[in-house]
Amino acid sequence: MKEREEERGVLMHFFTATGGEKWRIKGGWMDETVPHCNWYGIGCTDDGYVAWIFLFDRKLTGSILSEVGLLSHLTNLQLYNNHLTSSIPSEVGLLSDLSLIQLYNNQLTGSIPSELGLLSDLIYLQLYNNYLTGSIPSEVGLLSGLSHLHLYNNHLTGSIPSEVGLLSYLTYLFLYNNQLTGSIPSEVGLLSDLTYLFLYNNQLTGSIPSEVGLLSGLRWLELYNNHLTGSIPSE
Repeated sequence: MKEREEERGVLMHFFTATGGEKWRIKGGWMDETVPHCNWYGIGCTDDGYVAWIFLFDRKLTGSILSEVGLLSHLTNLQLYNNHLTSSIPSEVGLLSDLSLIQLYNNQLTGSIPSELGLLSDLIYLQLYNNYLTGSIPSEVGLLSGLSHLHLYNNHLTGSIPSEVGLLSYLTYLFLYNNQLTGSIPSEVGLLSDLTYLFLYNNQLTGSIPSEVGLLSGLRWLELYNNHLTGSIPSE
């Protein structure tokens, strides 16, 4: 009971921090007579713990509070198509049950927290169309179940970590429209399930690794508007 009450308190603080009074829809929120599991955009487990936050396209503003890390049963975090302006709190890495993070189409700033690498059940990581900076953390390679990695249309710098080659279930790798440098890691050739590889509009250098030829399921490869050199590998 205490933990569920704490979760209600977290949601109340979240409402305030994201301009809840101006949300597009806010049915039930902050009403003392309505269980928080019945608030619009909230889903709970059978025993009353918050498992889903579906508040996309609802005119949220402000910040994602670090307190979200207290929602220990959360599996889906969908806050896309809003006007959130904060950084992504590192405490999201405490949400060990998370399988889906969709924060795209906001105005988020700061770097991608390395703590996201703790989310071993994560399948979707979609942070595109924000103002994120810094490098892609090498800890992304710990996301062993990840199938969708969408980080495009940000201001990311640094190199593509070789650890991306550990993501054996990855099907979509979208890193285009950033400021990434360095070479394309040969470890990309280990991604046997990869179907879409979009790295265009960056500042990548070096040659196209021949290991890309190992990607038998690849349907779409877009590398244009970089500084790549060398020949197109016969593979």
